[in-house]
Amino acid sequence: MARKTAIVWAVGDTADALHAQYRAEPVAEVHTRLQALWRLRLGEGPTAVAAGVGVSRNAVQQWLRWYREGGLAAVCGRRKGGVGKPSYLTKDQEAQLVAAAATGVFATAQAVRDWIEARFGVVYTRDSMYTLLPRLGIRLKVPRPRHPQADPRARAAWKKGGSAHA
Repeated sequence: MARKTAIVWAVGDTADALHAQYRAEPVAEVHTRLQALWRLRLGEGPTAVAAGVGVSRNAVQQWLRWYREGGLAAVCGRRKGGVGKPSYLTKDQEAQLVAAAATGVFATAQAVRDWIEARFGVVYTRDSMYTLLPRLGIRLKVPRPRHPQADPRARAAWKKGGSAHA
């Protein structure tokens, strides 16, 4: 027979409070962790909880370690994937880029790459540029597509108030 898992619960972490928090959690991975803690709080064992929420027993044990070390904040604050690679640009350089983009001087990502290289001496790849721009909230202007056989005179006549074929 397995021994009972000893958990010292914080005063505010009642079964009802954990249930309410798990039901309201929008982030899927944190939602699963809170559900597991709630079920542990109800008295289920780690193996049963792991099977019930669809994770390994080791994952439940890891979440318990996090809870013992830092409470709910430690369990909810962890994210998959780590922090990522630091940006090549400083915060001040990113602010300058956002300000320049707000003026509408960039039409393409290549223009942004060239500007960054000339201004800051930092070289970005094409793919990393398409990661940087959305992260900074920069959306480049894209012209509306035009048919290659479109007649500019007919378009100008239409804008003046009528069809050129009338």
